[in-house]
Amino acid sequence: MLRIEFRIDLAGVLSRLFTVDERIESAEIDNALPVAGDSVFLFLSAQFGSSISDERLSEQLPDIRIVDITQADVAQHTYYLRVLADVSDASVLSLLTENLAIPHRIVGKDATLDIVASVRDWNHLKEVASSIEAEHGSLELIGTTQTEGMGFPLGSNKIKHSMSGKLSEEQLEVLETAYQMGYFKVPQEVTAEEIASELDISRSTLSARLRRVEHNFCALLFGPQE
Repeated sequence: MLRIEFRIDLAGVLSRLFTVDERIESAEIDNALPVAGDSVFLFLSAQFGSSISDERLSEQLPDIRIVDITQADVAQHTYYLRVLADVSDASVLSLLTENLAIPHRIVGKDATLDIVASVRDWNHLKEVASSIEAEHGSLELIGTTQTEGMGFPLGSNKIKHSMSGKLSEEQLEVLETAYQMGYFKVPQEVTAEEIASELDISRSTLSARLRRVEHNFCALLFGPQE
């Protein structure tokens, strides 16, 4: 398998979100379900610059039916949206699946869509790229990585999705930095002091944030189910 990351111009339902008056910093397609006819049910995560309301967003997006908006528990101004839209509003996702590529991440930010997917090999990559370029114009290939397996398809990483609204931005930053630097490997590749220095925080602050992350993970796995 070949893991690919590429970039195209902002398009579809995510581009519509970036036209609203409320400033939006990023938006991601978490999952999609086909509906009868030419409609698709999309699950989105969006980071706005301020609070939003269902009514205000619906007024500015009249051709997209917003079924539900839920604010994340911790991350400020992050919202989960469930919308009913035309299948063309998720065309890049459709093109990936039609060409038997496995989509992992589709994120809109700074006038572009950043997409991570898996393909079989280089020939398959050319087929997928050609199909997307025919629909969306030029495609910028950012990187490729040889992998043993396909990884999580879009919408299947349940723990990540469940935790996304239960950790603060600071806790997510600590967790990702610790993981990337090798703190959780056996043996450890980095000390807590080195992580704290990288984040420019104290050792005690790092320890407190990591403990809160561990508590939230345990609460998700062993606490009462909603």
